[in-house]
Amino acid sequence: MKVAKRAQQKSDKATSGDSMNRGRFWQKQMLLLPLFALLSAVAPVCAQTAQSDSEQFQARIDAAALALRDQPRFKGLSTKYRRELAEFVAGNMLFVLLHEMGHAAMAQMRLPVLGRAEDAADSFAVLRLMKVGSEFTDRVLAEAARGWFLADLRDQKTGDTVSYYDEHGLNQQRAYQIVCLMVGSDKGKFRDIANETKLPGARRDRCANDYESASYSWELVLKPHVRASDQLKTQIDVVYGEPKPRHEAAARAFRFIRLLETVARYEAESFVWPNSFALEMQSCGVDNAHWDDAARRLTLCYDLAVDFSELYRIYGTRIRK
Repeated sequence: MKVAKRAQQKSDKATSGDSMNRGRFWQKQMLLLPLFALLSAVAPVCAQTAQSDSEQFQARIDAAALALRDQPRFKGLSTKYRRELAEFVAGNMLFVLLHEMGHAAMAQMRLPVLGRAEDAADSFAVLRLMKVGSEFTDRVLAEAARGWFLADLRDQKTGDTVSYYDEHGLNQQRAYQIVCLMVGSDKGKFRDIANETKLPGARRDRCANDYESASYSWELVLKPHVRASDQLKTQIDVVYGEPKPRHEAAARAFRFIRLLETVARYEAESFVWPNSFALEMQSCGVDNAHWDDAARRLTLCYDLAVDFSELYRIYGTRIRK
């Protein structure tokens, strides 16, 4: 399942590994270094369920960005830019991980899927983040939507071909699906992102139906698998593979913030899974993430962090206000 290329509709021959210019290798590492420094200042994210937790999270990002201002390697990057880069990369990686958890749930729990599995996995990720309901998770959703909009912009600028036969929706469709579910849950709360993305008023009114349908459907099929407090937790192993040199900064960052451990704990506490399984991060050679049902293993590629960083470096300022 190719999710994180941010251009699943590109021609089959395209991969990010082929598209990256080796001459820009160290430039990309420089972008990932502030990501590591900023993320290392924050606690695991899925447990942040209160307003104060979100405020503390933002305060730690601001403090870390401020502390980096006098270091020569970061003099060319503003505090605001470093903070936004970190939020964009971390937010999109978390969304991808939860998207793949949706595939794991559909496969492991043998859930019925009426429609495209990729759309269902996206809605799973959105609803899981909305269930946490913090300011931080709201920002994660906003960054995920921006990621799809930026991927679409990149495709237009590079002339990549749209594969209409692909199992995934088009980039802008996936972005608007996230925005619509957010708006559908609370039109007033998410008015700003609806305005930013120019979601038409008539569509905003109908988003409530989309949210209610998605929320009801996932609640219905997951209800038999909801874990009671006295039930044993499913074992979900966590593996951080040895990264290639170009991925070392990203690997250190996500290992430090315990990205996989946080999601593993959250999902083990929430559901009774039929089988134990593993979450891993690896250098894959492609910008990808996938669930392997036979191996019962979810793989999130370090390559994605580099791709998201590059995506933001080139196109991020074009979509930020």
